[in-house]
Amino acid sequence: MPRSRWFAVSAALVPLLATAVIYVTYTAGGGGPTAAHPATACAAQRRAAGSSVHTLLGVDATHPARLATVTAEFGHLPIIRVYYDGLPDPNLWTTGVQGINKSAVVVSFRVPPAAILSGVDDAALLHFFGTAPAGYPVYYSYYHEPELFISGGRFTLTAYKAAWAHIVALADAAHNPGLRSTLILTAWDLDPRSGVSWKDFLPSGRVISTLGWDAYPAGTVRDQNPRPTPPAGFMGPEVTASRSLGLPFGFAEFALATQAGRAEWLTEVARYLQRSGALFGTLFDPPGARWGELNDAASIEAWRNAVARAGHGAASPGLRCAP
Repeated sequence: MPRSRWFAVSAALVPLLATAVIYVTYTAGGGGPTAAHPATACAAQRRAAGSSVHTLLGVDATHPARLATVTAEFGHLPIIRVYYDGLPDPNLWTTGVQGINKSAVVVSFRVPPAAILSGVDDAALLHFFGTAPAGYPVYYSYYHEPELFISGGRFTLTAYKAAWAHIVALADAAHNPGLRSTLILTAWDLDPRSGVSWKDFLPSGRVISTLGWDAYPAGTVRDQNPRPTPPAGFMGPEVTASRSLGLPFGFAEFALATQAGRAEWLTEVARYLQRSGALFGTLFDPPGARWGELNDAASIEAWRNAVARAGHGAASPGLRCAP
């Protein structure tokens, strides 16, 4: 299972041009050349949120067979969610799902920090980033949902953040502005009962360009009377948290584990994502998943219509605004 048990474009051209002008790229160790001071860039991003961002909608599709299934259900997807338990597939951009779909992608991979920091995987990662397409946003994430791995003692928070910085330095060597370092956390982090501070997971030095969130409505993850919670109720805190640091954001997972009211809920979620200024929203819909596989015609049609309405425009570039 690829996740832990934890939980339109603006009519005004000026904000779009401003976002393009202020795009900033930093190396892992510090700042590179900029078109504007990062504080100015991040302030502009906050002002433009919800008006100059085109939200890409999609679904998970790690393998070609899965991509064929979801394409039949939802049409061509402008963004797909891809999971790897180890290093990313070097053929993702050619014979893999992104090469087939020709779209933006949210791709995550998991390699122990000790291995990353040793440099043993540098060549593989340099190839992966160096061959990534330049025409689509690539939201790459290292150990999405790292919380349980850290609290469970698999590795330390310090090692995790150091490995992130090392990976971003490798990605920056590709000089591809479409590569966007994306820290994916669980919405549970924002609940006081979680006992964690989500900001602790952010590496220093403006390593992260985008925040991703895995967020589920009440009852879906724990199988406790799942209900179609309005999106502002389970996505709103993540939007606020992201904006508090001026970081662009998206939702890498969401679902509803009941058919009751789900079609209408999906339509509402899609509209909320677009209004909120999210860069992307990828529905978690793997076959047999208790988190909410779309196995009813009404829900499938609702998400297909939402994807079609959102269109295939390019999401605005991310900014590295983390402290």
